[in-house]
Amino acid sequence: MINLHHSNNEPAAKHSVKSITLVILAITLVLTSLSIYESVLSWVMIIIGCSGVIRGAIYLKYYKHLPTIRTLNLLALLSILGLVYSSLNQGILEIMVNLLVLACALKLMQARLKRDVYQLVISLFFVIGTGFIFNQSLVFYIFYSLMSLVLLVSLACFQAPSLPIKQQTKIVLKLSLQALPISILLFLALPHLPPLWQVPTSKSFETGLTDEITPGDIAQLSQSSELAFRATFQDRIPEAKDRYWRAIVLEEFDGKTWRTAPLRKTVEQQFKRQNKRFSPILAGPSTEYDIIVEPTHQSWLFALDLAIPRDAKSKNNIWQSSDFRLENTKPLLSKHMYSVRSYPHAMAQQSFTQFDKRLNLTVPETANPETRKWVAAQRKRYPKDADFINALLSYFTQEPFVYTLRPKLMSVDPIDTFLFEEQAGFCSHYASALAFMLRLGDIPARVVTGYQGGELTQKGQQAPYLSIYQYDAHAWVETWTQQTGWKRIDPTALVSPDRIEFGLQDAMQQEGSFLSGSPFSLNHMKHIPWLNKVRLFLTDLDYDWSRFVLGFDDNKQHDLFKLILGKVTPDRLSILGLGIFSLVALMLGLFFLPHWLIKTSSTTQRIYGLALAALEKAGTIRPSWQAPHSFCQIVQQQYPQPVSQAFADITKLYLRLQYQNAASTSSPGLTTKQAHKLMTKQLTVLKKELAKIK
Repeated sequence: MINLHHSNNEPAAKHSVKSITLVILAITLVLTSLSIYESVLSWVMIIIGCSGVIRGAIYLKYYKHLPTIRTLNLLALLSILGLVYSSLNQGILEIMVNLLVLACALKLMQARLKRDVYQLVISLFFVIGTGFIFNQSLVFYIFYSLMSLVLLVSLACFQAPSLPIKQQTKIVLKLSLQALPISILLFLALPHLPPLWQVPTSKSFETGLTDEITPGDIAQLSQSSELAFRATFQDRIPEAKDRYWRAIVLEEFDGKTWRTAPLRKTVEQQFKRQNKRFSPILAGPSTEYDIIVEPTHQSWLFALDLAIPRDAKSKNNIWQSSDFRLENTKPLLSKHMYSVRSYPHAMAQQSFTQFDKRLNLTVPETANPETRKWVAAQRKRYPKDADFINALLSYFTQEPFVYTLRPKLMSVDPIDTFLFEEQAGFCSHYASALAFMLRLGDIPARVVTGYQGGELTQKGQQAPYLSIYQYDAHAWVETWTQQTGWKRIDPTALVSPDRIEFGLQDAMQQEGSFLSGSPFSLNHMKHIPWLNKVRLFLTDLDYDWSRFVLGFDDNKQHDLFKLILGKVTPDRLSILGLGIFSLVALMLGLFFLPHWLIKTSSTTQRIYGLALAALEKAGTIRPSWQAPHSFCQIVQQQYPQPVSQAFADITKLYLRLQYQNAASTSSPGLTTKQAHKLMTKQLTVLKKELAKIK
């Protein structure tokens, strides 16, 4: 009898391997989607979870049938409608990411054919690629690399189901390690071109500071231990009291909220269209440093006063505003490195225009009446600007003001409530109150938000660097007088000098409110020596990764070429390119040559393997433990004479050539070459007969 049990259906063993492959792909989809959960809609995550559960249930035989095509089509239609509705509140980037992961989930539910598995693997590689848009830290790089290896292992298992998964994993790891030197070489040598397209910005990705504050907002931000940016100085690092990292200038006040002045935005947009760049007056000593900023999906940059771009690349990418802010030409969607030079004594030298005066003297017509009355009395008592400013600052030191991360809500006349009732608040309360009082006294003033301080890390012989976290967020005041020009005044330093000198953690030690919402944060456990060592070690790893890998741009590539070639010229670059090409070709040759030699020297094994593959395709798989002669007997029992005879001849020649190293057959004069020809002839007969059966 002829066994045709698998002739019209998928082989059982192959079906099992396919199920394992799809389970692995389901796990990969779920884990990768969780890594970008902030950009994936909750209902999309539910569908992804359902797809994983369905594949797991089928593999464990709790469920036998996939959803019908009609059900999947209906689910796809509803999902499209859901994405269209969600696009009203989400950015284009989010919608495209959700569309991609949703397509993977639906494909996972629908996968029945070989091409479905291939399409799913390719789509999952794209999902991993989108992960790098949102997460570029070393931890996520390792995670996404592992996910890529898992995808390759699943694909290898699907392609060669007879090999155990442990052996497949070893093969994939070996191939990946062999490809690693070539990848590193290409990373160092290939031109670092800008992206061919710009990823659209989504408002939901805004992190850190915003372009408006209501007293108390920054207090919430100070509960985050997320990294904001790092700064590496070329020479002396400024003292803690001088580390005011400027970001946003707020010049419009409605009695409660400070925000970026719309008129300033309009003027700056006109200047950008006309390419009219602001050039500050530079004076005094300068400080040079590099900054690696975390993605904020905003364009503002951070720098000490008064900063200008330091190198050609930074000059091309940075726009300097007339209020001394630095902006990147594009939103920061990933880690970004730039170089600046600061002139700490140059603020007083800057000009003051009527436009600046108009923006920085405007006060709301109503609100906070007690403050208006008190300021009017002080101004009458102190007609000189310097005396009036000292009187306002003295009020903060003479009254029992308290610096706290837990201020009470002050919704009605917040400045009156803060100054004369509560007298307890965060830096934004003090900056808002002082700037408002200065304007009431006819002294131009504005609120500046950014960060203050930073944790110093010394790493061997390398240049020390500062790590600035979200809890270092701060607000202060800039005022202008005829005698001093632009000047920074920080009322928080009067109430809580420890905040400026030693940082927020020391300032809030008695209150116990520092990172109270994150008690297990490593930044919260600096007092535990071994945990602090672990934290600093991880900080150094992330710093090196950001500076030397993510920060490897065309400028650093040019410096590398200059180090290798001595002088970068077209001729030397051509020689270097030819050398790199030859080195890559040599590496590939060292990898493929042994395989090619083995393949050409074992023709016997290759022909026999093709015969086994033909039978495997027909539904009969030879176990790895079974001897060729025993398997030949099974074939003779299951298949008709033309098939079994052809395979028997191939097996006989295979055994004699492979194990006896002799060409003796029924024809005494048969050579090895002639034996190979006979095997090839019988292989052709075998395939034709199997095709007839199918």
